[in-house]
Amino acid sequence: MKKKVIILLILNLILSCKSQDSKEDFKGTWIEVQKRGNEFLIIDCGYKGEDIKIINDSIFENGIMESTKAKIDHIKEDETGVSLFIDKTEKSYYKFLFVNKEKGLAKWEIKNNDLPIVIKYFVNEVSTDKIKKIKGTKADCVTNDDVGDSVNDSLTLNDGNVLLVEDGNCISLLDKKENLIVERCFDNCNVKIRHIKTAGLPLTIISGQNSIDIEFHKKGVNWVSNSATYFKSLPTGEEKNTKQIEVSIKDFDFDRIIEQFGDTKNNDLSSSLDDIKNKQKLIELDIYKIADILKNNPVSDQNVTLYNDAALTLIENENFNEARIILLDVTNFSPDRVVAYLNLGDAQWGFDENEDAKKSYQKYLSLMKSQNKDLNKVPKRVYERIK
Repeated sequence: MKKKVIILLILNLILSCKSQDSKEDFKGTWIEVQKRGNEFLIIDCGYKGEDIKIINDSIFENGIMESTKAKIDHIKEDETGVSLFIDKTEKSYYKFLFVNKEKGLAKWEIKNNDLPIVIKYFVNEVSTDKIKKIKGTKADCVTNDDVGDSVNDSLTLNDGNVLLVEDGNCISLLDKKENLIVERCFDNCNVKIRHIKTAGLPLTIISGQNSIDIEFHKKGVNWVSNSATYFKSLPTGEEKNTKQIEVSIKDFDFDRIIEQFGDTKNNDLSSSLDDIKNKQKLIELDIYKIADILKNNPVSDQNVTLYNDAALTLIENENFNEARIILLDVTNFSPDRVVAYLNLGDAQWGFDENEDAKKSYQKYLSLMKSQNKDLNKVPKRVYERIK
């Protein structure tokens, strides 16, 4: 009898360990592959394809056309796979199931609210050498016009140098040996590559609903453009205007350029505080529109409470980066505002900036003590996260 009990305990332990292992299998970076018959292939289209990255309790899905981030609310496992739910209602999820564990191949079932289920296949980044790679055809790859709308993009120029756009607003130019030639991030803007044959840097720089087409060419040690085309969004449609304007890539400023077109303000509805006051509109704003609102309506005594409350709403809806941007401005304007540091810490923690979050929480506790606030009101999560 004792032997049977011991055997059962050992079996339970083994099954428990296997279960725990399987729940960790989904972690890491997964590169999309294509299923052709019974074979899985990595398709090389000359640009970075889609991938899924699981870090701690966050899911990063990097597509050709857009990138998204989601927090894992809870996890369930059954015979159909491991489901990573990103909401409490279980309407949105990423379901993981190995199809060939030895080769690191997995099926991912992706469901977003009421949209149809999407099934894709991925290989773990550490196992890509086990999968055959082939050159993509026109049928396999996104066209140049479509790729021009991507968040992360690249273009090989006529001279062999490679132009890259990363994180939506940062460009870099690399030579054939991958040495950095030039780099620049455009604050409060989005940047896209125009896929044309040239030795210059053909960019579209977007601010709100308006954009500028500009091409920088090498001039001495600088990269300079001699003209710009401004696309202005109007209620009646889009207005296009081209002017001879000389500006270096280092000195480019969107608002200064449009001033030379006679436009003294980037006319975007997102620059209004009304969108901050409206909770529904607020949670639909992206990071660039939030930055635009802050730029046109700096934090002041009149609106600091409005901004802090807006950040709290964003945190509640898990828009952590947008909340973080607002609260950095709030705490800079009002360094003694206690609750702002609590909210900032929550936003940074949600955005996986844990070390910065700990500093914000510590500042929050310091202000609570120096201002003789009731320490019993300090949320338990603050103490747990600064350990």
